[in-house]
Amino acid sequence: MVHLMYEEGLLQKINNLATNGKIQDSVGLVAQDARLKIQKLIPTTRQRLNAAKFYLDSMGNIDYGSCLRGHQPSRPIEQRPLIDFSNSDLSGQINILGSEGNPNIQALRLNPDTLPLIVFLVLSGFFSHLVSSEDCLAKIINIVYNLIPYNKRYLGSDIRKKLKNKIPNGQLIRHLRNFHPITRKNENEVEAKKGSRFNIAKQIRNELTHDDITDIIDFPSAISLSGFVSDSDLKLYFRNSFFPTDIDRADAEMITFCYSIFKETVDFIDECYKLILNKLRSSGHLPV
Repeated sequence: MVHLMYEEGLLQKINNLATNGKIQDSVGLVAQDARLKIQKLIPTTRQRLNAAKFYLDSMGNIDYGSCLRGHQPSRPIEQRPLIDFSNSDLSGQINILGSEGNPNIQALRLNPDTLPLIVFLVLSGFFSHLVSSEDCLAKIINIVYNLIPYNKRYLGSDIRKKLKNKIPNGQLIRHLRNFHPITRKNENEVEAKKGSRFNIAKQIRNELTHDDITDIIDFPSAISLSGFVSDSDLKLYFRNSFFPTDIDRADAEMITFCYSIFKETVDFIDECYKLILNKLRSSGHLPV
């Protein structure tokens, strides 16, 4: 399970403020509701990260070489199934049905036509939960800093703009701006879609919703002019269009990118918790 170093301290601080009557109305919520919302959003954020980690670990368990070749796996079935939806915390299983509709575990009828569906499932689950974890964080920041009415629809970028106007030189806004790099376009500030891994992750999540998986992932052929491609070369890559032109091709490999953005997001959220906790300690009340 995901561990956030400052989560427990932040929850305890919220409890202490409530006990001492230091929580006031915020974003249109009465004090008690503001407290309850935050106390619910913090574990929900971790839940989203844990769900993303489940899909991430499952992604790393797929025998892509055997799937692309359409024959028996490169390792014995009893050692490594083609698809293993599990990690150290949760376990699941997908049975691939044979032509007669019966589970055909030994034949494992995975082929290049089936693999895109499996990749779509794991990527959709991973990016959906990863991106939504930041949505939860934005709601926490919104309440703590009393920025936008709670019943109004807003994006994370709206929260960042409001926070910048309220505390332009605060540590939290600087941290947020580092995670979501800002560029200037037509004399206006805009978030650089290719400026950070997380913004790239959001773009991939959006395209997974609307486009075919083959427009997002490059699926290699198992055969080249020189013969069969080795399993080590049968890797899946995100399309180059998601990334800056100077990116190392290895960083666009599916599992490499997903592991890097997951770690980056967990570290980002934990640092936000640290900065929020420090602000609550210094102000002595909520909202700050």
